[in-house]
Amino acid sequence: MNPALAPPKWSAFSPVVSPAPASPMLLAPQSGKVTREAMRQKGHETADSARGLKGLVARRGEEVWEETARRVGAVASALVGNDTDQVASP
Repeated sequence: MNPALAPPKWSAFSPVVSPAPASPMLLAPQSGKVTREAMRQKGHETADSARGLKGLVARRGEEVWEETARRVGAVASALVGNDTDQVASP
């Protein structure tokens, strides 16, 4: 195949070229039991990482919600002429 016609191995729209994910084929020289345990451990690590990311996103969402409520309350107070800058929590 002509190299100029080959599909690109990277994308100009992707800031980082990531390596291919690990596959069971990379673990093939090991016994089936060792391979299953390695894959199970990798699955647990991935799930733990995902749970941590979920918690981080939830906390950040709460912070954004509180800041937005505070700013909207301040604008509403200014529009009606109140001097108070406190807003009740949503």
